[in-house]
Amino acid sequence: MPHVTGIDHLVLSVGNFARSKKFYTLVLGFLGFELKYDLADAAGWSNRKTLFWIAEADAKGRKHKYRKGDIGFHHYAFELASRKEVDEPGAFLDQHGMTVLDPPGEYNGDENYYAVFFADPDGMKLEGMVYRPRAAKKRRLAAKGR
Repeated sequence: MPHVTGIDHLVLSVGNFARSKKFYTLVLGFLGFELKYDLADAAGWSNRKTLFWIAEADAKGRKHKYRKGDIGFHHYAFELASRKEVDEPGAFLDQHGMTVLDPPGEYNGDENYYAVFFADPDGMKLEGMVYRPRAAKKRRLAAKGR
């Protein structure tokens, strides 16, 4: 039986390729991705573990604005290493006038889930997050003297 070892790439269809390419070049560059593929109507960035692609939507697709909740893409979460690494994109997004949907903080009623949520130029939801339940549990047990 095949064994999936990871997700190789994700491709988002975008309404305005030039506008989205500028956005993703800034954001993905800040997150450690490098532009690896630069085509007339598609671009792909890599962090050596995954590829993140955008491609221009076709004429029919551009007639409909993206709406979270429709069938398809809901959001994409970039896993980061620490709360500090979540705070840094939050500040970067603000500095560049990008849409922050929810600022860095604890979410889902879980002190171990720390994230920032933001939108791309088409309104697609993205997230930078860290989730460390085991480390938090170890700290609580250590505090209790176990």
